[in-house]
Amino acid sequence: MMRVRRWEASDRFARDLKAAPADVQTAVRDALKQLTQEPIPRTLRLHRLSGLPRPAVWKIDVYSNHAWQVTFELDGDKAILKRLGTHKSIDRKPR
Repeated sequence: MMRVRRWEASDRFARDLKAAPADVQTAVRDALKQLTQEPIPRTLRLHRLSGLPRPAVWKIDVYSNHAWQVTFELDGDKAILKRLGTHKSIDRKPR
């Protein structure tokens, strides 16, 4: 079973977060708190992206409408946050 106890933001994620609207920033912080809960809430729709070279890239939804998403790689129990973006931008460039 996957367990995320902590997270670390990449420079790219930090830039994405800073550029996001204030309501999205708040929702991202809430989603990251939920990511470290056990079990991870199903509302985040956590799943691994397929077709990408290793390391594996995982994705969560910030909103239930899937409009904004966060991608990350795992290092043990630490999520290394890679991107924050709209569904379309994440599909194009998940890292």
